[in-house]
Amino acid sequence: MLEATTTDIRRKQKSIKRLFPDFDVKTKGVEDKGGLKLVDQDVDTWKFKVHSGTQDDLWYDNFVHFKNVRPTLERLVKDRRLWVSDRSRVDLRKLAKEFMDKVDVQLLCSCPADIFYGGHYIRSLGKYDAKYTSKELRSPRVRNPKQLGAVCKHLDRLLKALPFYQATAAKWISDFYGKDIAKWEKEAKAEFGWIKKIARFFKGNKKETPKVEPKVEEPQAEKPPEEEMF
Repeated sequence: MLEATTTDIRRKQKSIKRLFPDFDVKTKGVEDKGGLKLVDQDVDTWKFKVHSGTQDDLWYDNFVHFKNVRPTLERLVKDRRLWVSDRSRVDLRKLAKEFMDKVDVQLLCSCPADIFYGGHYIRSLGKYDAKYTSKELRSPRVRNPKQLGAVCKHLDRLLKALPFYQATAAKWISDFYGKDIAKWEKEAKAEFGWIKKIARFFKGNKKETPKVEPKVEEPQAEKPPEEEMF
């Protein structure tokens, strides 16, 4: 695996409790102090402000960089299961949900812990390639030698919140990729139309198997018994 989705990062993050048994308490502090807010979006990156969780007036910059956006969207748009019921167009809410689960991502938090406890290094590894901006080559030999987890408490909170940004993601897709979506919908309709035509062709030319009436044998007439000879 040379890419990582949010699902992959969440799976790797589960091991963080072996390093910090009270990690859930730490992330709850982030929420209680102010949580997070989306402050900017461009064609492939979302920027958040996430509260430190400890200092009242301190917020960290968090980035979610979506990789391979167009190929991922094209593949998903052509999945007819994500279309509205009358098959006239793709359902943007369904598309956004699937996109947020399946797209490859890179993440960054500006807090010191994400550097010193190995988040930057772990996400820089080739099997994840999930570190936004330059790679980190210094491993956390002292603070996290077993390389447990994948993100700090701020990015952990962000990953848990992302599924609730489905409507935001749908609007973002429409704003930045609306023309692409229309093009892929048109291609999908044409492709689906040919499939239907081929199916009708084979259905219309399917040779019917002639019905064979079951053969009923006529009962043979019984011969009269021969007279006994005396």
